Amino acid sequence: MARSAEAREMLAALNSELAASSRRRGVQLEWSASETAILGLISATIDRKSGLSREYGRCESLSLKVKLSAELRQLETQLARLLKQVKPDADVPAAAPRMSPTSRKAQTAANARWERERRAQG
Repeated sequence: MARSAEAREMLAALNSELAASSRRRGVQLEWSASETAILGLISATIDRKSGLSREYGRCESLSLKVKLSAELRQLETQLARLLKQVKPDADVPAAAPRMSPTSRKAQTAANARWERERRAQG
């Protein structure tokens, strides 16, 4: 799977996030099949990126450096997209945002209007 040290470090960090989430919830969590596939893609992307970075450092041709630089940027973008798809706490509901006092007053007024209309119709 992961050949480069960077990829192994990233996978270890993601696995430790999953373990921390498991401890917080008191349940043993595991990666789903799709997340496992994404972890493989993340590993391969990091391996490819580290290889191209080494080539970029050794390269002397300006035109080749430009091509490698563009490829590295694409890999970084792809890696960011892949990392967004792996969420150890995905099924934990997010806390509802707190309502401001103004919003609470507006909601109360709207409910009062709707209630008057319901009584008038029924």
